[in-house]
Amino acid sequence: MKKTTLGMMMAATLLASSCLSEEQNLEPKNEGSQKGKIVLNLSTETNFDEQTRALNEADFRNTANYTVQLLQGSTVIETWRGPQSNLEFERTIGSNNSYIIKAFYGTEEKASRNTFYVEGSTSFILAADDEKEVNVNCAPTCGKISAVFDNAMATYYDDYSIEYSGTQALGSEKLTWAKNDTEPWYVLLKDGGEEISYTLTLKAKEAYQHVDKDGNKSATGTAKGKFTLKRNEAHKLTVKPNYTPNENGTFTLTITIDETVNDRHVNIEVPVEWI
Repeated sequence: MKKTTLGMMMAATLLASSCLSEEQNLEPKNEGSQKGKIVLNLSTETNFDEQTRALNEADFRNTANYTVQLLQGSTVIETWRGPQSNLEFERTIGSNNSYIIKAFYGTEEKASRNTFYVEGSTSFILAADDEKEVNVNCAPTCGKISAVFDNAMATYYDDYSIEYSGTQALGSEKLTWAKNDTEPWYVLLKDGGEEISYTLTLKAKEAYQHVDKDGNKSATGTAKGKFTLKRNEAHKLTVKPNYTPNENGTFTLTITIDETVNDRHVNIEVPVEWI
Protein backbone atom coordinates (compact mmCIF):
# COMPACT_ATOMS: atom_id res chain seq x y z
CA MET A 1 0.00 0.00 0.00
CA LYS A 2 2.84 2.38 0.76
CA LYS A 3 4.47 1.51 -2.58
CA THR A 4 1.25 2.34 -4.41
CA THR A 5 0.97 5.73 -2.69
CA LEU A 6 4.59 6.56 -3.47
CA GLY A 7 4.06 5.55 -7.09
CA MET A 8 0.99 7.76 -7.40
CA MET A 9 2.90 10.75 -5.97
CA MET A 10 5.76 10.28 -8.43
CA ALA A 11 3.31 10.00 -11.33
CA ALA A 12 1.59 13.24 -10.28
CA THR A 13 4.92 15.03 -10.05
CA LEU A 14 5.91 13.89 -13.53
CA LEU A 15 2.52 14.97 -14.93
CA ALA A 16 2.81 18.44 -13.41
CA SER A 17 6.34 18.80 -14.74
CA SER A 18 5.18 17.72 -18.18
CA CYS A 19 2.31 20.26 -18.18
CA LEU A 20 4.63 23.08 -17.11
CA SER A 21 7.00 22.21 -19.92
CA GLU A 22 4.15 22.31 -22.46
CA GLU A 23 2.96 25.67 -21.12
CA GLN A 24 6.44 27.12 -21.52
CA ASN A 25 6.63 25.88 -25.08
CA LEU A 26 3.30 27.57 -25.86
CA GLU A 27 4.44 31.02 -24.69
CA PRO A 28 4.69 33.60 -27.55
CA LYS A 29 8.08 34.59 -28.86
CA ASN A 30 9.73 37.66 -27.40
CA GLU A 31 8.49 40.56 -29.55
CA GLY A 32 11.77 42.38 -28.96
CA SER A 33 13.58 39.84 -31.12
CA GLN A 34 11.41 40.52 -34.17
CA LYS A 35 12.61 43.02 -36.75
CA GLY A 36 11.17 45.38 -39.34
CA LYS A 37 12.92 46.73 -42.42
CA ILE A 38 12.89 50.37 -43.52
CA VAL A 39 13.76 51.59 -47.02
CA LEU A 40 14.31 55.36 -47.06
CA ASN A 41 13.78 57.44 -50.21
CA LEU A 42 15.21 60.90 -49.50
CA SER A 43 14.68 63.88 -51.79
CA THR A 44 15.14 67.64 -51.58
CA GLU A 45 13.02 70.45 -52.98
CA THR A 46 15.23 73.53 -53.08
CA ASN A 47 13.98 76.05 -55.61
CA PHE A 48 16.90 78.40 -55.09
CA ASP A 49 19.22 77.95 -58.06
CA GLU A 50 22.36 80.01 -57.86
CA GLN A 51 25.95 79.71 -56.73
CA THR A 52 27.19 82.65 -54.71
CA ARG A 53 30.59 83.49 -53.33
CA ALA A 54 29.33 82.69 -49.82
CA LEU A 55 27.82 79.27 -50.56
CA ASN A 56 26.97 76.80 -53.27
CA GLU A 57 23.22 76.18 -53.22
CA ALA A 58 23.77 72.86 -55.04
CA ASP A 59 25.19 71.49 -51.77
CA PHE A 60 21.68 71.70 -50.30
CA ARG A 61 20.26 69.55 -53.10
CA ASN A 62 22.83 66.79 -52.56
CA THR A 63 21.27 64.20 -50.23
CA ALA A 64 24.74 62.80 -49.47
CA ASN A 65 25.26 65.84 -47.23
CA TYR A 66 22.22 65.15 -45.06
CA THR A 67 21.91 63.74 -41.55
CA VAL A 68 19.08 61.24 -41.01
CA GLN A 69 17.59 60.44 -37.62
CA LEU A 70 15.13 57.76 -36.46
CA LEU A 71 12.98 58.96 -33.55
CA GLN A 72 10.32 57.63 -31.25
CA GLY A 73 8.48 60.67 -29.98
CA SER A 74 11.17 63.25 -29.28
CA THR A 75 13.87 60.65 -28.54
CA VAL A 76 16.54 60.07 -31.18
CA ILE A 77 17.30 56.34 -31.26
CA GLU A 78 19.52 56.13 -34.34
CA THR A 79 21.50 58.62 -36.47
CA TRP A 80 23.10 58.26 -39.89
CA ARG A 81 25.46 60.66 -41.64
CA GLY A 82 26.80 60.42 -45.14
CA PRO A 83 25.25 59.17 -48.40
CA GLN A 84 21.50 58.91 -47.87
CA SER A 85 20.21 57.56 -51.16
CA ASN A 86 17.92 54.53 -50.79
CA LEU A 87 19.12 53.84 -47.26
CA GLU A 88 18.05 50.40 -45.95
CA PHE A 89 18.18 49.27 -42.33
CA GLU A 90 16.46 46.92 -39.90
CA ARG A 91 14.92 47.85 -36.62
CA THR A 92 14.05 45.64 -33.63
CA ILE A 93 10.33 46.05 -32.99
CA GLY A 94 9.19 46.45 -29.40
CA SER A 95 5.84 47.38 -27.93
CA ASN A 96 6.06 50.89 -29.45
CA ASN A 97 6.26 50.59 -33.23
CA SER A 98 5.51 54.24 -34.10
CA TYR A 99 8.50 56.08 -35.60
CA ILE A 100 9.56 59.35 -37.21
CA ILE A 101 12.26 59.72 -39.85
CA LYS A 102 13.85 63.19 -39.94
CA ALA A 103 16.48 64.45 -42.40
CA PHE A 104 18.24 67.83 -42.37
CA TYR A 105 21.20 69.82 -43.58
CA GLY A 106 22.59 73.31 -42.95
CA THR A 107 22.16 75.76 -40.08
CA GLU A 108 18.95 77.57 -39.21
CA GLU A 109 19.47 81.27 -38.46
CA LYS A 110 17.07 84.19 -38.44
CA ALA A 111 18.96 85.62 -41.43
CA SER A 112 22.22 84.67 -43.10
CA ARG A 113 24.21 85.14 -46.26
CA ASN A 114 26.33 82.02 -45.97
CA THR A 115 23.93 79.27 -44.87
CA PHE A 116 20.32 78.18 -44.56
CA TYR A 117 18.48 75.14 -43.22
CA VAL A 118 16.67 72.34 -45.05
CA GLU A 119 14.53 69.78 -43.23
CA GLY A 120 11.90 67.11 -43.79
CA SER A 121 10.22 64.40 -41.71
CA THR A 122 7.70 61.57 -42.01
CA SER A 123 5.91 59.54 -39.32
CA PHE A 124 5.06 55.87 -39.86
CA ILE A 125 4.17 52.56 -38.19
CA LEU A 126 6.56 49.65 -38.58
CA ALA A 127 5.23 46.20 -37.70
CA ALA A 128 7.35 43.15 -36.93
CA ASP A 129 8.53 41.27 -40.05
CA ASP A 130 7.25 44.19 -42.17
CA GLU A 131 9.12 46.18 -44.83
CA LYS A 132 8.19 49.86 -45.03
CA GLU A 133 9.14 52.28 -47.79
CA VAL A 134 9.42 55.77 -46.29
CA ASN A 135 9.59 58.92 -48.43
CA VAL A 136 11.08 62.07 -46.90
CA ASN A 137 11.12 65.34 -48.88
CA CYS A 138 13.24 68.15 -47.45
CA ALA A 139 12.70 71.86 -48.11
CA PRO A 140 14.20 75.13 -46.80
CA THR A 141 12.70 76.88 -43.77
CA CYS A 142 13.66 80.23 -45.30
CA GLY A 143 12.97 82.51 -48.22
CA LYS A 144 15.61 84.19 -50.34
CA ILE A 145 15.84 87.98 -50.74
CA SER A 146 18.02 89.89 -53.17
CA ALA A 147 18.14 93.25 -54.91
CA VAL A 148 19.70 94.73 -58.03
CA PHE A 149 20.40 98.42 -58.59
CA ASP A 150 20.41 99.47 -62.23
CA ASN A 151 23.69 101.02 -63.40
CA ALA A 152 21.88 104.30 -64.08
CA MET A 153 21.36 104.77 -60.33
CA ALA A 154 24.94 106.05 -60.08
CA THR A 155 24.05 108.89 -62.46
CA TYR A 156 21.57 110.47 -60.05
CA TYR A 157 22.54 109.25 -56.57
CA ASP A 158 25.68 109.23 -54.47
CA ASP A 159 24.35 106.49 -52.24
CA TYR A 160 21.37 104.12 -52.06
CA SER A 161 20.41 101.10 -49.98
CA ILE A 162 17.46 98.94 -48.92
CA GLU A 163 16.41 97.84 -45.45
CA TYR A 164 14.23 94.75 -44.97
CA SER A 165 12.25 94.03 -41.78
CA GLY A 166 9.07 92.57 -40.33
CA THR A 167 9.58 88.83 -39.87
CA GLN A 168 8.92 87.18 -36.53
CA ALA A 169 12.49 85.89 -36.31
CA LEU A 170 14.03 89.30 -37.03
CA GLY A 171 11.89 91.12 -34.49
CA SER A 172 13.06 94.74 -34.43
CA GLU A 173 16.23 94.00 -36.40
CA LYS A 174 16.68 95.11 -40.01
CA LEU A 175 18.62 93.62 -42.90
CA THR A 176 20.61 96.00 -45.08
CA TRP A 177 21.26 95.69 -48.79
CA ALA A 178 23.95 98.26 -49.65
CA LYS A 179 24.45 99.65 -53.16
CA ASN A 180 27.38 97.33 -53.93
CA ASP A 181 25.94 94.16 -52.35
CA THR A 182 25.54 91.02 -54.44
CA GLU A 183 25.05 88.22 -51.90
CA PRO A 184 21.40 87.26 -51.16
CA TRP A 185 19.84 87.06 -47.71
CA TYR A 186 18.28 83.78 -46.58
CA VAL A 187 15.55 84.77 -44.13
CA LEU A 188 13.86 82.38 -41.68
CA LEU A 189 10.08 82.41 -42.18
CA LYS A 190 7.06 81.01 -40.40
CA ASP A 191 5.31 78.09 -42.06
CA GLY A 192 2.90 79.68 -44.52
CA GLY A 193 5.08 82.72 -45.20
CA GLU A 194 5.31 86.25 -43.85
CA GLU A 195 4.93 89.85 -44.99
CA ILE A 196 8.23 91.69 -45.34
CA SER A 197 8.61 95.46 -45.41
CA TYR A 198 11.33 97.30 -47.27
CA THR A 199 12.59 100.87 -47.24
CA LEU A 200 14.68 102.22 -50.10
CA THR A 201 16.85 105.17 -49.07
CA LEU A 202 18.41 107.47 -51.67
CA LYS A 203 21.00 110.22 -51.38
CA ALA A 204 20.77 112.35 -54.51
CA LYS A 205 23.64 114.15 -56.17
CA GLU A 206 23.46 117.90 -55.80
CA ALA A 207 22.16 118.47 -59.32
CA TYR A 208 19.25 116.12 -58.71
CA GLN A 209 18.27 117.05 -55.18
CA HIS A 210 14.69 117.86 -54.38
CA VAL A 211 13.87 121.58 -54.19
CA ASP A 212 10.73 122.61 -52.32
CA LYS A 213 8.58 125.64 -53.09
CA ASP A 214 10.75 127.81 -50.84
CA GLY A 215 13.91 126.81 -52.65
CA ASN A 216 15.21 124.51 -49.93
CA LYS A 217 17.09 121.43 -51.11
CA SER A 218 16.75 117.91 -49.72
CA ALA A 219 19.34 115.27 -50.58
CA THR A 220 17.70 112.23 -48.94
CA GLY A 221 14.58 110.45 -50.14
CA THR A 222 12.85 107.22 -49.17
CA ALA A 223 10.43 104.82 -50.84
CA LYS A 224 8.61 102.07 -48.93
CA GLY A 225 6.78 98.90 -49.86
CA LYS A 226 5.79 95.39 -48.74
CA PHE A 227 5.67 91.91 -50.21
CA THR A 228 4.75 88.43 -49.01
CA LEU A 229 7.44 85.76 -49.07
CA LYS A 230 6.96 82.05 -48.48
CA ARG A 231 9.47 79.37 -47.60
CA ASN A 232 11.47 78.07 -50.55
CA GLU A 233 10.64 81.17 -52.61
CA ALA A 234 12.97 83.84 -53.96
CA HIS A 235 12.17 87.54 -54.19
CA LYS A 236 14.23 90.11 -56.07
CA LEU A 237 13.84 93.90 -56.18
CA THR A 238 15.30 95.53 -59.27
CA VAL A 239 15.52 99.30 -58.79
CA LYS A 240 15.70 101.50 -61.88
CA PRO A 241 15.73 105.31 -61.79
CA ASN A 242 13.04 107.14 -63.70
CA TYR A 243 14.10 110.72 -63.14
CA THR A 244 10.98 112.69 -64.05
CA PRO A 245 9.98 115.50 -61.70
CA ASN A 246 6.31 115.40 -60.72
CA GLU A 247 4.14 118.52 -60.46
CA ASN A 248 4.54 118.58 -56.69
CA GLY A 249 8.33 118.51 -56.96
CA THR A 250 8.78 114.84 -56.02
CA PHE A 251 10.28 112.09 -58.16
CA THR A 252 9.28 108.56 -59.04
CA LEU A 253 11.43 105.41 -59.33
CA THR A 254 10.55 102.25 -61.18
CA ILE A 255 10.97 99.14 -59.03
CA THR A 256 10.78 95.78 -60.79
CA ILE A 257 9.60 92.90 -58.61
CA ASP A 258 11.22 89.67 -59.76
CA GLU A 259 9.58 86.77 -57.92
CA THR A 260 11.77 84.11 -59.43
CA VAL A 261 9.90 81.08 -58.12
CA ASN A 262 6.61 82.27 -59.58
CA ASP A 263 8.26 83.45 -62.81
CA ARG A 264 6.45 86.77 -62.55
CA HIS A 265 7.74 90.28 -63.20
CA VAL A 266 5.89 93.36 -61.97
CA ASN A 267 6.87 96.97 -62.59
CA ILE A 268 5.88 99.35 -59.81
CA GLU A 269 6.16 103.11 -59.82
CA VAL A 270 7.17 104.03 -56.26
CA PRO A 271 6.89 107.66 -55.18
CA VAL A 272 9.94 108.91 -53.32
CA GLU A 273 9.41 111.09 -50.27
CA TRP A 274 12.23 113.58 -49.79
CA ILE A 275 13.17 114.58 -46.29
